[in-house]
Amino acid sequence: MTAPATALPTGFATEIDGVAALVVGFVHGFPRHPQRGALVQPFGGAQTSVTAIGVLGAALYALVSVEWATEVTTVERGGRARTVFAKGWLGTPQGTTWYLHPVAHHADLGVYALDTDARYATSGRDAQVPARVRETVRSWGFGGAGGVPARAAVHNFAL
Repeated sequence: MTAPATALPTGFATEIDGVAALVVGFVHGFPRHPQRGALVQPFGGAQTSVTAIGVLGAALYALVSVEWATEVTTVERGGRARTVFAKGWLGTPQGTTWYLHPVAHHADLGVYALDTDARYATSGRDAQVPARVRETVRSWGFGGAGGVPARAAVHNFAL
């Protein structure tokens, strides 16, 4: 039995660790990494499917950006709590981090989510971020002054 074409994952082709892969969507985290299982915003108009790159079961990835900040809660006179997010504190990550993270495709629901099978760390390798992915993410208002990088670390090393 073959799955209908609409049920197959679509994204933009890249190569990770010498193997064909698809970048299927984007996730933004603030003030830290997004949670495992977080929904991925798919790229509309992505035409490359797993059959087009010739690898059924190709690895699926999402481009993730993390805008770092530290949550600071203060209690004011009268007992009212006030929370702000401070950026750039010494000893904490600063700026925005970009990486590719494995994704699970839930064909029955038609959604992508960050993989929950394992916790992942950077593998020490990076991969090309397709130009259409960078353009789309920029059009959504992410990337700021530094822009979306042409290469990103790959977080596919299971802990």
